[in-house]
Amino acid sequence: MKNSRLKAKKILVIRYRFIGDTILTVPFLRNLRSYYPEAQIDVLVGPQSGEVLTGCPYINNLIVYDTTRFHKYDSGIGEKKSFWSYVFSLRKEKYDTAFVLKRSWSSALLALLIGCKNRIGYATEGRQIILTKSVPFDSHMHEVDSTLTVLTAGGIPIKDRYLEGFISSSEHEQVQRYLQNEQKTIQKKVLIHAAAAHPDKLYPLESWAKIVSELHHKHGFVPYFTGAKQDFELYEQVQKLAAVKGINLAGELSLRQSMALYSALDLAICTDSGPAHLAACVGTPTIAVFGPTDPVRWRPYEALNRRLQSSSSAEQAPLIKNEAIFDETLPCRPCNYNKTCIDRPCLNELAPSAIIARALALLQSQSESN
Repeated sequence: MKNSRLKAKKILVIRYRFIGDTILTVPFLRNLRSYYPEAQIDVLVGPQSGEVLTGCPYINNLIVYDTTRFHKYDSGIGEKKSFWSYVFSLRKEKYDTAFVLKRSWSSALLALLIGCKNRIGYATEGRQIILTKSVPFDSHMHEVDSTLTVLTAGGIPIKDRYLEGFISSSEHEQVQRYLQNEQKTIQKKVLIHAAAAHPDKLYPLESWAKIVSELHHKHGFVPYFTGAKQDFELYEQVQKLAAVKGINLAGELSLRQSMALYSALDLAICTDSGPAHLAACVGTPTIAVFGPTDPVRWRPYEALNRRLQSSSSAEQAPLIKNEAIFDETLPCRPCNYNKTCIDRPCLNELAPSAIIARALALLQSQSESN
């Protein structure tokens, strides 16, 4: 492919999706901005999940795309809009270039109908006939690296690949009261995110309780729990089984406040979920527990070490090598929900002690690098 510079002055990035998919777009956006420092770069995002890009310095505008509402982070305020309403409104903006990071036919059709001369995206669902440049989609590549292949398809070089998040000072202030303790002592804080949108991702509550109990009683961690309002009782059960009183904030924090809270914690242990990526992006050492899904594609990605950012430039600051833990001995995984079992050995037989050991090792490695 000829690597000629793509002329672009007004760019639309089409990425309306869920929390993890959205925050994993940051390296793509940073490299895009580096190549087009003077261009207008707007991002089409989901109604709630798009909030994770608030404050991102690489974009000009976030545009909410609210048409489906089949997921708890896919629902906006008021009446949902039609596909054609976005065609008409976005066409008025006169974008010259669209990067279509969604893999659906409708997302590529949107780029065509709003009049983008340059339309770059994945060659999925036969979309290459309406894209001007396309790249094969590799499901065995991490999502961050996959999105960057769309940039290279447009002739744009990749300078770096790290993940990062953006929290305002007011957002930090909003969560300070949850981080203080009456004894005024220094406490280690761990995020425990046991919830998941898909039931096959759930690690047993008894196993979570063992993790919480050992981290608290043997290693001095205070557990923090966040998530949707319906997750509150789940975390009450975990605390009861563990005989540990933690900080249950399920249903109390916005996505932005959750990110601010995560940035102040020492460690995060999560299911394969959006919060795992949010904890990673703000520089908290993160372990994600995987069962049927593919850690090669969805593990928490490398991120800037937030504790060293104040004294180092982004290019010089060391990265946190976040990790996925899963049973490597099972030939049936990842099955991506196409189960051949009835008892989910990938999660039900995954030892809590292995997760604890991996998490503490990750934390220790980061302490040594500090």
